[in-house]
Amino acid sequence: METKISIYSDVVCPWCYIGKKRLEDAIELRKKSHPDDKIEIEWKAFQLNPNLAPEGEDRVLHMTRKFGSLDQIKMMVQRVADIATAEGLPFSTEQQGHQPNTFLLHALIRRAKEKGKASELAEIFFKNFFAEGKNLSDTTVIIESLKHVGMNEEDLDYVKGNEILLKEVQEEELRGRQLGVSGVPFFVFNEKYAVSGAQESNLFLQVFDQLEKEAS
Repeated sequence: METKISIYSDVVCPWCYIGKKRLEDAIELRKKSHPDDKIEIEWKAFQLNPNLAPEGEDRVLHMTRKFGSLDQIKMMVQRVADIATAEGLPFSTEQQGHQPNTFLLHALIRRAKEKGKASELAEIFFKNFFAEGKNLSDTTVIIESLKHVGMNEEDLDYVKGNEILLKEVQEEELRGRQLGVSGVPFFVFNEKYAVSGAQESNLFLQVFDQLEKEAS
């Protein structure tokens, strides 16, 4: 069976980080019983904070403006951290740091797709942000992230100067919003079934079973 999964996601969304892991766990289980399945993943851009300045801003300032008091934020982050840790994901509860504008990061994931490295680069960005508290607006951090997947500074310069690619990322996000994507993660299977949120792996397995049933 062939399955294409489009994932609307943002690399500063903790539920996207968790959802990615749960989907990957489901795919691994699926492959054990259906080794011939072909599963293709396509990352789609979605910015949680599209109006953030290009250079980003202080994370505490950003979070308090968005969610209220620091105490509320600590409780919220701890809850997410507990779930992430239970899934085997490294996750820091440190509040201090930098909130990036993620548009360029989405464009770089699109560039990585051409090299078959989109999922790997998304994972690096997730870990840098959630586990290591790195500043994803910092050019040095971005280049370091790219090098992890066999990309480099030339790729960064290419993306920054490629107006066609940048416009494609904008249009992709707009299409998602027009389709009704208002929150992420949002998974679309074979342009037929949508799963919203970081659902448990079992739900993804049920979607695979349903697609198989219909294919036969």
